[in-house]
Parts: sequence; C-alpha cells; structure tokens
Amino acid sequence: MITEGLKLIVLGMGTVFVFLTLLLLAIKVMARLLAPFTTTEMLELEAEQQAAAARRQQPAADTGDGRTLIAVISAAVATHRARR
Repeated sequence: MITEGLKLIVLGMGTVFVFLTLLLLAIKVMARLLAPFTTTEMLELEAEQQAAAARRQQPAADTGDGRTLIAVISAAVATHRARR
C-alpha cells in the first residue's frame, strides 16, 4: 500500500516535471520566433519615451510669479459665488 502511494507520488511529480519542461521549451521557442517583432516594438516604445521626456523638459507657458493662475482661480471663485 505504501509502495503504491510512492508510485503515485513519483508518477504525479514526473508528470508535472515533464509538463513544466515542455512549457518552458514552448516559451523559449515562441520568444525566438517572435524576436523580430519585439525589436521593432521596443524601438517604437523607446521613441515614444524619448518624445515624452522631451515634452516634460520644455518649460511651462507661464513661468512668472503665478499672476495668471491667481487671476484664473479668482475668476472661477467669483463665478461660483455669483451662481449661488
């Protein structure tokens, strides 16, 4: 009875090991087959990231002391209070 249990354990573990090995091989084969497609996508992604970084480095339109922002907020508060 114990030997049957051990046989079942070995059979189950062997099955899982074989399945995981086949899965690993399938993933590696797919990675090699799809490598040309991923390199073009990586180049596009890097170009987009560089463009986004360039946009972030550009100075804001209002770099003064914030008078425009204060005026806009004041106008919004005045409009809100007028509607109440």
